[in-house]
Amino acid sequence: MTEPGGQRPPGLHARRPAILLALGALGLAVAGLLAWRQITANDDALLAAPAPASVSPRTAAAAASPVAPPGPRTPAPFPPTPDEPPLTVQIDRLLATHDPHDAYRAYRLVADCATFNANGDRIVFDEDEVKHGKPDALPGFRSMTPEEKRHDARLCAGMTERERLNRLDYLAIAAKAGVEGAAIEFASQGPFGDKSALTTRPDDPLVKQWKATARAQLSAAAESGTDVMAMMFWAADNFNGTDFNDKNPALAYRYMLARGLIESDLAGPGNALSSMYAPGSDLMNRLGADLTPQQRADEFAAAQAIAERARAARKAGRGG
Repeated sequence: MTEPGGQRPPGLHARRPAILLALGALGLAVAGLLAWRQITANDDALLAAPAPASVSPRTAAAAASPVAPPGPRTPAPFPPTPDEPPLTVQIDRLLATHDPHDAYRAYRLVADCATFNANGDRIVFDEDEVKHGKPDALPGFRSMTPEEKRHDARLCAGMTERERLNRLDYLAIAAKAGVEGAAIEFASQGPFGDKSALTTRPDDPLVKQWKATARAQLSAAAESGTDVMAMMFWAADNFNGTDFNDKNPALAYRYMLARGLIESDLAGPGNALSSMYAPGSDLMNRLGADLTPQQRADEFAAAQAIAERARAARKAGRGG
C-alpha cells in the first residue's frame, strides 16, 4: 500500500518509537481499567439477601454454566454502609447467584482486600477526580481516603490465605463467561496467580494450557466488540509480543482499526481516536507497513465485522 504521491510509508522499524509511544499511552489506559473495577451499585440488595442453605456457594459457583457475554456495569459509591456483612458472607452471597458478573465482583472484593492488606492502600477510581486531573496521574484515579482505609482495614483484616487464593477460581468463571474486564485481569494475573511461571516453567503442560486459555479469552473479548479495553490490550500484546503470546502485527492492525471504527460510531469520524485509528492514518500506515495490501484488506474486513457486532450489542442494550 502506498501513501498519496506514490510513496510507500516508512518501514515499521524505522518509525517504531512513535508507534510504541501510542501503545504506551494505550497501556496506561489498560492499567487504569484494572484499577477502577469496584463493586456495582446494586450491592446492598444482594448482600442483604440470604444465601441458599442447600449447597455450598463456592461449590455452586465452580459448577455454574457460562452465560451470554454481559455488558459493563457501573462502580458503586464508596464506602458501603457501616453494618455491611463480613467479607466471607459477601463472597458466599455473590457466588450463590451463579451469575458470572457476581463471580467477578467476588474476585474484585478479594483482590482489593489482598492489595490493601499488602500495601495499606490501593488505587480508587473516583468520577469526581476526572474533572480535576493532575499532570502526574491518570484522570479519575487516586489513593484511598482515611475513611476508605479504615473501611478496608475492618473488612479485610480477617481474610484467610485460602480466600485469597480462591479469588482465581472466581476470576476464571467470569473470564470464561466473557464478563467485561475479566479476560484482561485473567491474563494479567499469570498462571495460577504466578506470572513468573511463564518464564520459569514455559514447558509445563499446565502453563501451556493457561497460555492457550488466556489467548482464547482475550481473542473472544476483542472480537466481541463489547470489551473495548480488551480489544486495545490485545492489540498491544499482538504488536509487542508477550511471554504467553507471539507477535502478530496483522491482529494488532485489526484491533486498532476496529477501535477506530467503534469510536467513529460513538463520537463521529472527526474525533481524535477515530482519526488516529482510521485506515490510511499516519499511525495505521506505519503499523501496517509490513503487511501486504491483501492482508490490510482482510484485517479491515475483520475490523468492520467487530464494529458491526459492537453496533448490534448496543442496539440490544449490552454496551460496546
